[in-house]
Amino acid sequence: MPRGDLDGLLPGPYGGEVRELLEQSPWTTTAAWLTAFFGGLTLVNVAAGFALERAFAKRRVFAVPRWKGQLLHELVGNLVFVGVTVATFTAAFGARVFRFGSDDVVRSALTFLAMMFGFQVFYYWLHRLLHTRALIRFHRWHHRSRVTNALSGQSVSVVEACGWMLGYVGLPILLSRVVPIGFWGYAAYMAFNVSGNVVGHSNVELSAPASGTKLVSAFANPFVYHALHHARWTGHYGFQAAFMDRIFGTEYADWPALFRRILSGTPLASLQERGEASSPEARPS
Repeated sequence: MPRGDLDGLLPGPYGGEVRELLEQSPWTTTAAWLTAFFGGLTLVNVAAGFALERAFAKRRVFAVPRWKGQLLHELVGNLVFVGVTVATFTAAFGARVFRFGSDDVVRSALTFLAMMFGFQVFYYWLHRLLHTRALIRFHRWHHRSRVTNALSGQSVSVVEACGWMLGYVGLPILLSRVVPIGFWGYAAYMAFNVSGNVVGHSNVELSAPASGTKLVSAFANPFVYHALHHARWTGHYGFQAAFMDRIFGTEYADWPALFRRILSGTPLASLQERGEASSPEARPS
């Protein structure tokens, strides 16, 4: 039987049933499935983040209490983020703006890698823009969380959430105009992105000691790396990797020392705490 005849019979990546469901269903059905996907990812990873904080209490990043009302504030921000995400993806699939190709392993893997690298570059510059005088007011909601937890990652304003959608939806649209992307590679990256963002804001250091090296942190920075951004307000603008901060000089010099201190079982006692490599010259803008 020719491959074309098999496409309608084979499940998952060959038949494209999920993609067709999202593109051809009434918008209410599409929105319901997307709510289950993004809402489910959020719930599972928030629960995991808080559980990990309890399980690895000896690896706490900051020994500083949350402000009163922080969790409620962040819950509202998460509802905003998931709502904007579901609305954006519903509109995008309804309009069929993505150009998908076959869902073979190679295309899916390349789609995942292209999204991972592209989003790192995109988010760095979005984040830098959000720290400008003109746009900082839209970023303040997220920065109310000075000591972060699993609810902090997606706690943003409506405007900032819309900025994220340029990376979540705009980037794959552009990539698919160059070459058709793989649906499952795209879906896998979105699951990876949400999970890393939510759990990565937990107030606990789960990274291996190797994450404190320049090589490994360039691709996967430890938890304290972004925690310092929330504590200090500037520097460390990258998303899950340090290479953009390293290229553009926005990396703190003292984070490896603080990382080692946390791994030894000593949390940071204040938001102003510095490591031995810290100096005025090392402070990024």
